[in-house]
Amino acid sequence: MLARDQLPLRPAAAGFAAAWVIAIAGASVGLSLVFACVTPFVALAAVSAVVLPRRMAVTAVLLAWLANQLVGYLVLGYPQTWDSYAWGLAIGIAAFASLGVAIAALRLTADLAVTMTVAFLAGFIAYEGVLYAATSVLPSGEGAFSLAVVGEVLLINALAAIGLVCLHAAAAGRGFVAASPA
Repeated sequence: MLARDQLPLRPAAAGFAAAWVIAIAGASVGLSLVFACVTPFVALAAVSAVVLPRRMAVTAVLLAWLANQLVGYLVLGYPQTWDSYAWGLAIGIAAFASLGVAIAALRLTADLAVTMTVAFLAGFIAYEGVLYAATSVLPSGEGAFSLAVVGEVLLINALAAIGLVCLHAAAAGRGFVAASPA
């Protein structure tokens, strides 16, 4: 198990950091195909914030959002309307808000589990808050922020975060990443 002072991790094998960023983007594509409008950007942002250096975390979230938009418009047939594009932009802003507060949570001096939990929950609140604020200027369905919908989004993000943490732990266990130098 990794300790809090071992993060963010640095690649021990050449190209692993780039591979991790590509894996995050690839996960976005796969999850976009499975969940369509519920791509777990909070999970992607929180895990990236905790395990990657800041610049790489930003790159990972950007690539995940771009991949999600490409899948949506080119594969899933999202409507080519101003409000659809505006919602895509709002989702991107929400994803980066989630990343920003997750990065801010890294200032905690708590252990890894607490840090990851706070990064995830703060990121979820920021993400949903930005999207809720967008409903003041963009069209939205009545039930978009019902308890059932928000709970489903939270569950999908929590399961995705657990999966990504397990994937990263497996990579660390195989020696693909090492602790950052002190």
